[in-house]
Amino acid sequence: MTSSATLFRLAPAWTASLQAMRLRQILVRSQCRRCGALMREDVDALIGLHGAGASLIDRQARCRMVGCDGAAYYLAARGHDRPWHILLHDEHLRAGLANCPPARGATGRAIVCAQG
Repeated sequence: MTSSATLFRLAPAWTASLQAMRLRQILVRSQCRRCGALMREDVDALIGLHGAGASLIDRQARCRMVGCDGAAYYLAARGHDRPWHILLHDEHLRAGLANCPPARGATGRAIVCAQG
């Protein structure tokens, strides 16, 4: 796992904790590595699960799409018109992202996301 000092250098300050993300009204999404499902995430619900001081950096969750057993990673953006940041900094967790299916929304169509 990456040390917190290294994470501080790599990640924008607004991704440091769920509380920081809530205060700045950061948008959060998850994307499944297996099916590509792109889901909206509720920061308040994530705080309820992990605590206000928790970080989403290098955290994964089970995909919520029915019938999928994939692992989803988190993305964050400062606004609807801002680039999305993949919250994976560990090289082992980032490995293979290029081979993942494209992001897919509710219609099943691929979504093109600008990522920073």
